[in-house]
Amino acid sequence: MPRVCPHCGDARSRRSSIYLRDGLVKALFYTPYRCRECHHRFWLVNPLKPVVVMLVAGLSAAAIGWLSHRDAARPVVADRGFAEVLARAQRGDAEAELQMGLRYAEGDGVIKNDKEAARWFASAARHGQAEAQYRYGLALLQGRGVVQDYRNAFRWIESPAKRGHAQAQFTLAELYRYGTGTGVDKARAYLWYNLAAAQGVDVAAKARDSLTWQLKPEQLVAMQEEARRISQGEALPKPPADAAPVSPSR
Repeated sequence: MPRVCPHCGDARSRRSSIYLRDGLVKALFYTPYRCRECHHRFWLVNPLKPVVVMLVAGLSAAAIGWLSHRDAARPVVADRGFAEVLARAQRGDAEAELQMGLRYAEGDGVIKNDKEAARWFASAARHGQAEAQYRYGLALLQGRGVVQDYRNAFRWIESPAKRGHAQAQFTLAELYRYGTGTGVDKARAYLWYNLAAAQGVDVAAKARDSLTWQLKPEQLVAMQEEARRISQGEALPKPPADAAPVSPSR
């Protein structure tokens, strides 16, 4: 195609740059030129550009269709897995009840619902699942999905703590330290910080060391001895007798 300047008629021209102000249509279908004689800038249709645009659009549509088809198939698998876990949970399987609670707490395959999460954690906790006891204790402590209840939160968190649950041990130490759900007892806070620290909870080690100077030497010795007994499994708890959450009904 001849590149004749429409302003002066000179055939000597060169390619010009494309600028944002030129607009999308010109950028997609035309090529800019600048006359070497009068420096006028003009546009000519580029026959290759429409082909490229159509090719890209077709490939994009095909990719979107493929992704949509692939994603549409996923919920079938997710629903099947959810149904299996739900069926086991309804039969009283503590591990499945815990998984249901985690799904609702995190919005995994379901709409996030703190109340449903707490109900499943409560049921699994009553069946002796340590992680569920800790999760239900946290829900009571924070009033998340249930009415806030510091005393019952303390009791539920104490149970898995005595069974060796590191995060429960750290949380129990915090409850003792600040008197949440129980009286302030910095010696016992030291005890549970010490146990959690022994399992690698770094923040527990720092908290334990910050309490050392506040306790008498005989208190430290007594708590260290009790920590050894608990770590050796000599003091296993029973679930709280007066904390009876409603089991989920489906």
